[in-house]
Amino acid sequence: MQDIPLHDIKGLVEVPDNSFILLMIIVVVLGLVIFSVLGVFIYKFYNKNRSLNLRKVYLQKIHEVNIQDAKTAAYEISLYGRLLAQSDREIEMLDSLDQRLQKYKYKKDVEKLDDDTLSYYQLFLEVVDAS
Repeated sequence: MQDIPLHDIKGLVEVPDNSFILLMIIVVVLGLVIFSVLGVFIYKFYNKNRSLNLRKVYLQKIHEVNIQDAKTAAYEISLYGRLLAQSDREIEMLDSLDQRLQKYKYKKDVEKLDDDTLSYYQLFLEVVDAS
């Protein structure tokens, strides 16, 4: 057979194959998105579950007790005092303060806190603040 020249058919053309590069770009972009979203969730979880220093919160609340209302003050001082007292000295001071506060609890009408009880309260606050 003779080679007959074909005039209507063009020769082979090389087609560039960019599919691997496109695949790698898509994988990298998806990986960055997934890791950034995961990083945001881990950051929020860490900040949400960061242990709150309850001792500071209780200390602030015991300092903010309204001593004008003797009955409520007696209950709040006892509550936050129990939550704050850790050392033996603090526990002893809280026991003596709590004994003095007993006359202001469990009654319908009570008088104002006396000076002796207030001085024990202030002394307890100083000891708790020091620790």
